[in-house]
Amino acid sequence: MSITEIMEWNLQKNHGECLTLKIGMHCAPLLMKSKISNIMTIDKSEFAGIRKILNETDISYRLLKSRGTKLILFLYREKDFISYLSLPDVHEFLVSLGYEPQINPMHLLNQLAKKIFFYGNGEIAFPHEIGIFLGYPLCDVKGFIDNLGQNCLYSGYWKVYKNVAETKALFNRFEEDKELVVHKIISGYTLPELLEEIHEMEKVS
Repeated sequence: MSITEIMEWNLQKNHGECLTLKIGMHCAPLLMKSKISNIMTIDKSEFAGIRKILNETDISYRLLKSRGTKLILFLYREKDFISYLSLPDVHEFLVSLGYEPQINPMHLLNQLAKKIFFYGNGEIAFPHEIGIFLGYPLCDVKGFIDNLGQNCLYSGYWKVYKNVAETKALFNRFEEDKELVVHKIISGYTLPELLEEIHEMEKVS
């Protein structure tokens, strides 16, 4: 789907449909269950509409940062999010950085949001462990931190330090997810309808 086609579609649709497409373009891997979470930046004027759309789905959200007219939203599926953060190595890593041992999504995201706030005030370094919250492999998050963001073996949705072939395949899947999700929404699917179809597909796969 080309950018021109998407822009032309946007011009013809109402506000809610355009917001659904925005969610799809930013969060397709999350919607398709290829990823535990995604981040999207929106205008403050869009928040009420996006919240209304998400409240009709199983997608949870947390405001991470507000700056000027922009908001940064963190979207996730609670069950998948908890499962990943409960992995022993991942859990140990977060606890070592001062996060609470209990895997409570809202509490952990509150801690992350506070760190982002303090970073914005110049009080601490950027919390690169945000990659863990986004489901990045622990080896890549640690690799990024240990190498100060340099010396990666490959760069795509994130910087890759191990398992390049496997991660490239995952990045390709994310692109396929985006193409499918955008196509479905432009074809007329609401977000709940799209998620229901994905759920039904899971049953037969």
